[in-house]
Amino acid sequence: MQIRKNLDYFTSPHFLDFDGGAGVLRSRGGTRMVAVNEDWLRGFVGALEHEAGSATPAILQRCGEFFGDRLAQRFDSELSGFAGVPLRDRTMNEFCTLLDDLWVGCGMGKLEIDWSRAAQFLPLRLLHSPMQDIGPSGHVGDDLFAGILLGFFSRLADQKLQVFQTGDERLGDREGTTFILGPQSVIDRAKSFKEEGHRHSEIVERLS
Repeated sequence: MQIRKNLDYFTSPHFLDFDGGAGVLRSRGGTRMVAVNEDWLRGFVGALEHEAGSATPAILQRCGEFFGDRLAQRFDSELSGFAGVPLRDRTMNEFCTLLDDLWVGCGMGKLEIDWSRAAQFLPLRLLHSPMQDIGPSGHVGDDLFAGILLGFFSRLADQKLQVFQTGDERLGDREGTTFILGPQSVIDRAKSFKEEGHRHSEIVERLS
């Protein structure tokens, strides 16, 4: 039962190991890591906007989807190897704790998920996103993290999901930066409700 106690894999002080001689930063699972700050993210988005113009939001989401897919693979393999327990054999409480630990430990903010509706879709809220104040000019949307959520949960669910952002803190949404993740039929309905002027919690209730 000792393995069940190791639920702080990503926030542990031992998660990162820096080899000063080689100039390499690795996780304790052996994955090579790179740390980026907000200035780098602003520069990346600015360069992308300069090259791609109005296609920037779609490209950011696609980049996020690729990263999210790889992140889910690493989440599974590193935890399974470290604890000797396949991720799919964890209890739901353990899985939720580890998922929260991943998001916080990797500096991606805090992810809140309403698992009570998981049979149909997942309502999510992202707090303190690194991209909260970074994005293409004239466009408000956390496209990179929408993609990360899409890639991450599609990989874990073993099926292609879709994502739709239902609120953004920068637009004054009291519920914060929120998303709906689910099959295409659910997302189509969510978009329709959003166009009618409903906020996130109202959309969730109508989808249910």
